[in-house]
Amino acid sequence: MEHKINKVFEKKVKPLKQCNFLVAVSGGVDSMVLANLFIQNNLNFSIAHCNFGLRAEESNADQEFILSWSRKNEIKCYSSKFSTTTFCEKSKVSIQEGARNLRYNWFNELKAIHKFDYIVTAHHLDDQLETYLINSMRGTGLNGLLGIPEITSNLFRPLLQILKDEIIVYAEINKIDFREDSSNSKNDYYRNMIRNSIIPEFKKFDDNVMLKFKTTINNLISTKIFAETIIKKTKVNLFKIDNDKVKVQIDDLLNLEPLEFYIHHLFIDYDFNFKEIIKIFNSDSGKFINSKTHRLTKNKNVLIITRND
Repeated sequence: MEHKINKVFEKKVKPLKQCNFLVAVSGGVDSMVLANLFIQNNLNFSIAHCNFGLRAEESNADQEFILSWSRKNEIKCYSSKFSTTTFCEKSKVSIQEGARNLRYNWFNELKAIHKFDYIVTAHHLDDQLETYLINSMRGTGLNGLLGIPEITSNLFRPLLQILKDEIIVYAEINKIDFREDSSNSKNDYYRNMIRNSIIPEFKKFDDNVMLKFKTTINNLISTKIFAETIIKKTKVNLFKIDNDKVKVQIDDLLNLEPLEFYIHHLFIDYDFNFKEIIKIFNSDSGKFINSKTHRLTKNKNVLIITRND
């Protein structure tokens, strides 16, 4: 019987069959299963491996494992070794943030140079739950709760609705080689602590917690689509284009509820802080605020948006 992962993967890639992909491969079970799925489906792809040099010889062994796998399977492999610690010290960011910046900056460079259509990562449902919990504790809106999108203009994550346990079983059944990252078992990082300590406790109370979370994510996606539809209709009704200006009646905005939600989403494309916009409602005529791209000016009971010169 065909494995669930095969069915899900084939469905996700079907509309993109003609694309050229750059698959991010660490050597762990998730990315090695992903790379093998690309081979099985005869897709046009190369792989990219980052050696962050954070685990000494273990990192170098991961890199050699990937290079050997690529040669064996005749897959083009791009590999880069980064001075991650030095970069993070100079940038004054955490190791996790620095590694992420290095990784995606390099992936985007490769994408531009070699004309890849999508960068592909092996994020799965467990990653989605971790991101959901992290963002929830930080305070976030709907987009933060949704966390990791399945597809954007340059990123594709075909395993996002697959459980980690399912990936591990799939690797065992198909005898897929991979390497364990020893740092994953340490709770040095917030995400690792959630992965190793919090989520296992959830599973003790409810064996179906991950599937229920999947339902929650699908409900949130539906909510987002609904909200975006309402915002779009509201913007069409209230935002009046006058040559190179956009005009909005303040009284019309004040009738919206919840006000902060509407103001944030109606003006998000102009990069204004919604709290500053609300403040200007009661300001004198002529008061203005600037974003990186636009100026918003109050003229009596009208807000006028113009592009910065």
